Amino acid sequence: MEGGKHYEVFSDLVGVVLEDSWVLDVDVSATAVVFKLEAALAPEHPAYQSAAANETHCYREATLTVRSGSAIHVRRSTAPFATDASGEPDYGHIDTLHLAADHGPDVWEMTGDWGEALVRQPHVDLQLRASTRG
Repeated sequence: MEGGKHYEVFSDLVGVVLEDSWVLDVDVSATAVVFKLEAALAPEHPAYQSAAANETHCYREATLTVRSGSAIHVRRSTAPFATDASGEPDYGHIDTLHLAADHGPDVWEMTGDWGEALVRQPHVDLQLRASTRG
């Protein structure tokens, strides 16, 4: 897997601004990390709709699944989660998703207030929920 920006390597992340997307939940298994997101979409994303007047991005509910054929090493944050204005849990953002060459070839590191993960040769899938905007 070639190095580069996450949106250049993982086609499902083109037009997704992870560092501005809200992590609402995280589910971890031996070979997958599944994030429930309020995903921030940029204009280059095919599902982008004009942002609300008080928003920088178009936001859509989404599920981001990061899988590997190898064990994923996850360290969850011990800090309590925040609660957003609607009363939902808020685990911050996915602040980084980049190659972590110091951990070996093809290992990617993900970090944020939710914790951190090391994933070898990740497969990334982003599924947007149907838009409720009319």
